[in-house]
Amino acid sequence: MRNLFAAVIAACLCVGTPALAQTSNSTLGGSVADSTGALVPGVTITATNTETGIINTTLTNETGVYHFPSLQAGTYSVSASLPGFQTQVAKALKLEFSQQARFNFTMQASTLATTVEVSVATENLLASSSSVGMILPEYKVTELPLANRDVLSLTSTMARRPG
Repeated sequence: MRNLFAAVIAACLCVGTPALAQTSNSTLGGSVADSTGALVPGVTITATNTETGIINTTLTNETGVYHFPSLQAGTYSVSASLPGFQTQVAKALKLEFSQQARFNFTMQASTLATTVEVSVATENLLASSSSVGMILPEYKVTELPLANRDVLSLTSTMARRPG
């Protein structure tokens, strides 16, 4: 029994440590620029696997770069959208096993004009006033010569308007 146990341990030591498993997932990344070539941050990038329906979403960082670190192999529809720009779509983007793919988007300004009309009743508007006011900082209030340091008691020392 001892010899069998020793043989098993010796066999394990000879084989060594197993190799790290490699992933079969792909990566997809790229950048998003506007029509002038300036990189655009905050763009929503959506990668939809057209075969499985799995949707992955990310945003471009402050330098206009996006990255999907682990996507299953398959065919993807990838879109880039940001308010004020036309949505860009890349269809039938095929990712192979363990592929590192790059796809850059160029966003075009949207030609859609939006007009917002606001109606407010005139009685809800504040009339202009010639009164002058200011906010006292805390240190000025604490330095006032008041017995109890109460700001509300300060209002009793103010002059009253004739009414």
